[in-house]
Amino acid sequence: MDRVNALAPGWSHVLSTTNDLAELDAFRIRVGAPRQAFHLRGRRPHLDLKNGPRELALQQADVRVFERTAELLRFLNGQGSIRRR
Repeated sequence: MDRVNALAPGWSHVLSTTNDLAELDAFRIRVGAPRQAFHLRGRRPHLDLKNGPRELALQQADVRVFERTAELLRFLNGQGSIRRR
């Protein structure tokens, strides 16, 4: 999950490291995000979260949070080392 989405302030992306759609949907339900948060377009399925669901997701102990989207994508693509926050 990214903490800051530079292109959409107040929003965060949540991705599965294995592109597991069931995992993403279960997480969406867990944090109370609407079905519309689920996006299948593009290279990787993901959730777009804002407001309460985003804040709840950021607090989850089992979620790795990256400061920026670019750091998240580098990690998923296996490029470089990323600081954990």
